[in-house]
Amino acid sequence: MDAGNIFFRVFGVFFLVFAAHPAFGAAQKPAPAQPSSANERAVQKPALPAKKSAPARKKARPDIKFSPSNPYEDGETDFSASKNPIDAAVADHLKSRGLKPAKRCSDAVFIRRATLDIAGRIPTAEEVEKFLDDKSPRKREVLVDSLLASEDFVEYMSLRLGDILRIKAEFPINLWPNAAQAYTRFVRKSLSDGSGWDDMAKKMLSSSGSNFRVGEVNFMRAMQSRTPESVASCAALTFMCARFDKIPEERRKAFTSFFSRVGYKPTKEWKEEIVFDDPARRAPFVGVFPDGTAASFPAGVSPRAAFADWLARKGNPYFAKAFANRMWAWFFGSPIVSPVDDMFFSQNPPVSARLLDVLASRFERSNFDIRALARLIATSAAYSQSFIPDPSNDPASARENFAVYPVRRLDAEILIDSVCSVTGTSETYSSTTPEPYTTMPDSTASVDLPDGSVTTPFLELFGKPPRDTGYADERAGLPSSSQKLHMLNSSQILRKISSSKFNRKFFTMPYRRGLYCLYVKILSRRPTRAELKAFEAYKPGGRKFNQWHAMTDAMWALFNSDEFSNRH
Repeated sequence: MDAGNIFFRVFGVFFLVFAAHPAFGAAQKPAPAQPSSANERAVQKPALPAKKSAPARKKARPDIKFSPSNPYEDGETDFSASKNPIDAAVADHLKSRGLKPAKRCSDAVFIRRATLDIAGRIPTAEEVEKFLDDKSPRKREVLVDSLLASEDFVEYMSLRLGDILRIKAEFPINLWPNAAQAYTRFVRKSLSDGSGWDDMAKKMLSSSGSNFRVGEVNFMRAMQSRTPESVASCAALTFMCARFDKIPEERRKAFTSFFSRVGYKPTKEWKEEIVFDDPARRAPFVGVFPDGTAASFPAGVSPRAAFADWLARKGNPYFAKAFANRMWAWFFGSPIVSPVDDMFFSQNPPVSARLLDVLASRFERSNFDIRALARLIATSAAYSQSFIPDPSNDPASARENFAVYPVRRLDAEILIDSVCSVTGTSETYSSTTPEPYTTMPDSTASVDLPDGSVTTPFLELFGKPPRDTGYADERAGLPSSSQKLHMLNSSQILRKISSSKFNRKFFTMPYRRGLYCLYVKILSRRPTRAELKAFEAYKPGGRKFNQWHAMTDAMWALFNSDEFSNRH
């Protein structure tokens, strides 16, 4: 393909990106009300005399169904009809701030949103069509339950937990590949078995054994410096969402003492290490827990195990509230306490203390069940709000106070997995540091990578966290011009589209039907009539219409739309 053709192809894609998606680009403004029935239209527009020889209108293909002109909203958000305790808390909070909730999102928006937030992927075309045709009033709850029961939930939640647990083989964490994979297996097995967050925390804080064979002991190693101060700092950040430097000095010293008896010793196997409680230091222990409560244990009791028991007990606000705030931020984009990992020993008040209390108390009542907490949030009316704020609200205030579902860019891993899924292509993931050199099978999804060291230039460009500290802000979520240019003009994306197994179907598929399938597969919704008309008007090659180029450009345009690259 010569330079001139590339220029005009890119120009055509750029035109389609803006011409085909005016609704999403202007989504902050509510769509004008549309007549909902033939009678209403008749009232609004006087009937014209019928023409005697009016030609019959050509009916749309029966296999093509359209979205309404506003495909993103569906009715009003009704907190009063909900039995979910989240909604009562959010409703009272919005009322106290003089804010109105956003409208209820459409079914197409909901299936995409829930599948992304719970399963870490976009829904398949078959899942979208089935969900949109389902008339059951409980179909959103059924969808959430099925996603939470899937292996996709385990893999995506493992990725999220891997970020805060610093699961990384290479510098500066230096777990090494065997240990990083053992650590990931522990997290995934715990999630698959339905283990509570309390049980997982206790195991990570108190277990002993080989870093290759007892995956949970790697928590005591997944840090840049394995001193008692470093372990205490990581424990505070991971399980209490507390910054160690914000804790008063005397309490920091007392906190550190719980990890002063941890020992590490190598074995004859390469990079294997044993984590244990040093038998030379098994004297009676006297200390103070982070809340100021006295701690006293006889000889032989592991101080770090005693700390784990104190931390993960019911009624400890540091533990339940910390994870509840994290989960809310993962689902809703905006945390209740911000920054999400600086909750205690600082001057950061919650946006809604009642909402945080509701989430924490329900989390405790479920025995710290991660799925139960995710379900509580995903089945609330608050979560089903549109991403378009009520016009009477200030957009920034609406986002901060949970009066709208905030738009935010897809995780780097989800973005490339979605492109690969649609095009039927794959990526090669590897670690460039030979300790040993690691290359994953081509069929591996980015969300499923077991080690933070394994990456690609695409993941680095789009904000994959390095997992060096465990801080939430390591994941870069803000879009950049270089990211936009890569999606629009990179050989990587063009190569995937050009070699798309999905695209080959268009040789035998009518152009109109092919465009419809692209919308369902890429944007997880049916097109509006106006959108389909805009794409049909695009005719590369003029009289010598080239359907392959037209479909390739259409796919390219949809990949470059804000609707594809963002959660909404």
